Amino acid sequence: MDASYASPDSEESDDEWFFESIKRYEDLSMYDVQGFVSCATFCDSDRLLLAVSREHLHEVWEVSIPTKLIAGKDAGLTRNRDFSLLTAGYTENLVKEMLYVSSNVVTSGSDGVHLYTIPQPKDDSDVISLTSTLRSDLRDSSLAATDNSIYFGASLSSISSFDLSSHKSWNLKGISNISASTWSSVDVISNMSYVSERLFIGLRDKGNVLLYEPRVGMVMQEIEPPKKFDEKWTMDVNHDGCVVAVANASGDLNVYDLRNVSKAIYVCALEVQEKKNINHKVCISPTDSLLSVSGYDTYVQVFDFKCPEVKGGCIFTHDGHRGSHVQNVLTHLWHPSQEKLLFSADNTGKLQGWRFKQLQT
Repeated sequence: MDASYASPDSEESDDEWFFESIKRYEDLSMYDVQGFVSCATFCDSDRLLLAVSREHLHEVWEVSIPTKLIAGKDAGLTRNRDFSLLTAGYTENLVKEMLYVSSNVVTSGSDGVHLYTIPQPKDDSDVISLTSTLRSDLRDSSLAATDNSIYFGASLSSISSFDLSSHKSWNLKGISNISASTWSSVDVISNMSYVSERLFIGLRDKGNVLLYEPRVGMVMQEIEPPKKFDEKWTMDVNHDGCVVAVANASGDLNVYDLRNVSKAIYVCALEVQEKKNINHKVCISPTDSLLSVSGYDTYVQVFDFKCPEVKGGCIFTHDGHRGSHVQNVLTHLWHPSQEKLLFSADNTGKLQGWRFKQLQT
């Protein structure tokens, strides 16, 4: 662990925080990417993709996850105790969002949607290379993927699907209003997820989540959180598509069970550090009833939405992003199979992998 930087809003010394972290974390690894990470996604359980930018240089990195983070506490001494760079490639502009699909990475940014190929271990090259441009006219599109196809769109009227086998694309049809007073085809998308053969579409300015079923070509269900004007929303879906979490820039967090979306099963008002909520994000754990939020300050908070009686559901606060230059946690994500293991990155380029062990009291 590296404890070489201190919190700007705390008198706690580096040594004190380092000692205290031993009590609170099972594992904690830190890595300096020498740039800031705009987004991240997993290739598999031991490889992570990072979109890294510094000044006018933009890249996608494939890094290996330290073995000690995923080997288990009974594994003893392990090799590869640090993050290591495997492959990398340049992108034209900053990447807003990316997904890993069938040995490819799909990126979205101000210059459209692009498909890159990641070298395999048998390949001679270690360069992530551009394969094709899927759409050059869509700015900052949201992405979702199945095993062999990609969905992308910036607004409801622009959602398209691309098949990786046939290399054919088509526009989605059937996004007809089931509640015409709440959303329209020009609404901007915050993010999308494809889970259990359904496409979950979050609306950035309204917070609504639409459940589109490609097999029937229709929106079959809608979640409508309490309305607030001039808000930006984001959402996430759990691994089996039964629970949806939505959060806005003011810190309103709502969790819904799709069996009854008329009322949230969990509601929380998050504290927001002024002018720091530039990239708020909510993520549901793939292994249990936990969710995490970031982008409101320099912390990542973890909640148990099934046990709100404990500190309002907050069971852990990750405060490892420390230092006078740290302004915000830009992105974070859960490991796809390891319990209580998360990865987060701040505006100074510090990537951290951490597994917490102590419930907040």
